[in-house]
Amino acid sequence: MDKRSPFLLLMLATAVLFAVLFAGAGILLLSRSADPAVRASIVLTLEVTAFITAVLLLTIYTVLYFYVISPLRMLSREIRIISDINPGYVINVAHPHFLGDIPKAAGDIGAALMKARREIAEAVSAGSSDMEDRKARLDTILSSLREGIIVCDDKAHILFYNPAAKRVFNNSSDLALGRSLYKLCTASPIESTLALLKQRSLRSPKDRDTDNGISFVCSTLAGTIISSGMRLLPAVPGLSWSFLFVCEDISRETDASGRRQNLLRSALRGMQTSLTSLILSADSLELLPDIDTATRATLEKTISADARSLASRYDVLAREIEELEPARYLMNDVSSDDAVACVARRLEEKGLRLTLIGDPLWVRTDIHSLLLLLEFLALRIHEHAGARNMEVETLLGDKRVYFNFYWPGEAVPEAEIRDWKSRLPEAFAAHTVSDVLERLGSEIWSSPHHTPGFAILRLPLPSSTRQWEPAFPLVPARPVYTDFSATEEAAETSPLRDLPLSTMTFVVFDTETTGLTPLEGDEIISLAGVKIIKRGIIVGETFDELVNPGRSIPQSSVRIHGITADMVGGKPPLEEVLGRFHAFVGNAVLVGHNAAFDMRFIRMKEGRANVRFRGPVLDTLELSRYLHAHTPEHSLDAVARRLGVEVRGRHTALGDSLITAQIFVKFLFLLQEKGITTLGQMLEAVRQ
Repeated sequence: MDKRSPFLLLMLATAVLFAVLFAGAGILLLSRSADPAVRASIVLTLEVTAFITAVLLLTIYTVLYFYVISPLRMLSREIRIISDINPGYVINVAHPHFLGDIPKAAGDIGAALMKARREIAEAVSAGSSDMEDRKARLDTILSSLREGIIVCDDKAHILFYNPAAKRVFNNSSDLALGRSLYKLCTASPIESTLALLKQRSLRSPKDRDTDNGISFVCSTLAGTIISSGMRLLPAVPGLSWSFLFVCEDISRETDASGRRQNLLRSALRGMQTSLTSLILSADSLELLPDIDTATRATLEKTISADARSLASRYDVLAREIEELEPARYLMNDVSSDDAVACVARRLEEKGLRLTLIGDPLWVRTDIHSLLLLLEFLALRIHEHAGARNMEVETLLGDKRVYFNFYWPGEAVPEAEIRDWKSRLPEAFAAHTVSDVLERLGSEIWSSPHHTPGFAILRLPLPSSTRQWEPAFPLVPARPVYTDFSATEEAAETSPLRDLPLSTMTFVVFDTETTGLTPLEGDEIISLAGVKIIKRGIIVGETFDELVNPGRSIPQSSVRIHGITADMVGGKPPLEEVLGRFHAFVGNAVLVGHNAAFDMRFIRMKEGRANVRFRGPVLDTLELSRYLHAHTPEHSLDAVARRLGVEVRGRHTALGDSLITAQIFVKFLFLLQEKGITTLGQMLEAVRQ
């Protein structure tokens, strides 16, 4: 309902009341006189009086509306800015009014509020200096670590990362807040490890701090090998699970392992000839003691040459091996019930049931390979015998733990097992089953069970020393002195309208150009953007690049943004920069001030850059017009001044992006107060 409606209804009710009174008075007076002249005089008097009354009511309404109601509406919006956004905002009711000192009093209240907030901020700042020191020390430690550290939510969306992580992933643009970890690493080993950690936590919540870490080796999508570790983090409000992912590039060590194997293979082949010759020469001297002196001298010379050759090869081999670092093979302790539970959940999706019987045992193995192998064997048993219900029992013997599969039916023939071992399952990443068994130091075989009509398949694995270790008491978790508050609710374009604004990711962007008319050849010369996640500006997640426009820059434009032809001379063209900006934006929603201007330039280059920015583009100019309809001032400077946003770096793409980002965050809170909490509601409100 329009805010003027209550006042209009009041005036309408007053008019109706006077009309009823005049009508009643007229009926009463006319009923007391039968003289036509008197009756005509009464009607004329009533008409004149009604007209004068209507004029008076209209005058009163107009005066009240323009000098009281309208200024009150303007004052209400101004007070809302003071209370919600900018206590230092100066109230300016420029319209003539009958409000007296009310605007001044409201301004004084705002000044007092600003003073109180400043005092509170100073008190909080003084009280939090120790915390800031701790956070600074933590930031220093995280920055100096060689290992990459990444914090993710339960959907593997990145919440935090340190500088070392950028080095591990070679400064990939996919390493950014809100992006999926699966755009950097193969998903399978991470999902397997996360499932196992969750299973451990559900099985023994009290052991979460003592039995909550798994190391493994996986590969990045770029092809490098990384040593990885995962650990569940304490519960955080709003997140069902979150985990710590620690990674280190070990490609060099893996390459060293391959070089070592090639070196040994080559050395053995090279030594074989010399060894054969040496043995033959020695045998000849031993079997033919009476040979002539010349032949003996020749054989002795051959033995001496072969010995020197072997010694030389040995020196080369020893030197090369010393230069190579030993490769690391990460093994972890895992409980059989955790491993079987993870595999059982996967098999349930395929209509199969796997049940662990007996007591769980600890094994030391490569966890990811074990989970893949157990699932593979269960599926092959189903194919072989049609069994949909299988049991697994773990038994200890000869310092090994035997995973025994039981099912009703025939044992698997040796020929079929050889076929299984030669297969290349997609999940095994170009390794045969035989390769995986060799990595685990294991073998598989099948035989009839002692119970008639049943069969067994056995998989032995190394036992863990934890089998015999006594339980140790829990150690209280150490206090945490930092926070990772960014999160993301990733979504495709189609359901964005129903997402809460408070959980969405935005990229606020701006451009600087050679001029104002792209259709006449003007080009972008600077493009920048900053991310907003969960209504927080992520200053470390920025994009800022100069662009070579391929044309001159008019001096009139240089005076505004200060970008000269020399500054952009060696920079890439917009088609290249736009591709990187598209990767930076990802699934985020674009926001700009007067965004239509910037998007005109970008749309014209999308085809040549082979990118397309889909989804809505929000405009803080339109939001200002909706939220502050009482004022005609909606320029970036005016809105920033109204909301108390400090203006820095004006007329630079990054500076204007940061200003617009601060404005947009304040607008999100104002929209929430109006009951507008989703993107769809915002778009509908702005269109009105």
